[in-house]
Amino acid sequence: MNTSTPPISERYPPQVRHALQQLDAAGVKRSMSAPPLYRLFWRLGWGVAPPILTGFATNVLTTGAWFGIGWGTVMWLMLWRSTGMTGLGMVTTAVLAGLAFGVLMAVMLRYQRQRLGLPLWKDIAP
Repeated sequence: MNTSTPPISERYPPQVRHALQQLDAAGVKRSMSAPPLYRLFWRLGWGVAPPILTGFATNVLTTGAWFGIGWGTVMWLMLWRSTGMTGLGMVTTAVLAGLAFGVLMAVMLRYQRQRLGLPLWKDIAP
């Protein structure tokens, strides 16, 4: 079984490449250090911080927003549009679900960052 870490793309911004090298050295799995959506951002040249290196509030907002929008859309397509649920009820439920998911993800990411002794994004020099 091949357990080597895949190479870091040269198309990523320099600070991202540097951060990924540090995360690789710390033993962070690439699935946690470089999720697919972030890899797309980096290929586009956006210097977005890996989620494990961002602050608690940033992780709550980003993961919660993506989850709330996606989950709310799926729930509307599969269930809510045929139940007569009000628009306000749908939005409130999606926001609360996104908030709950965002808090859980932020707690998990903060725990992993602290357990591995990783710095925050702002503390990584390119």
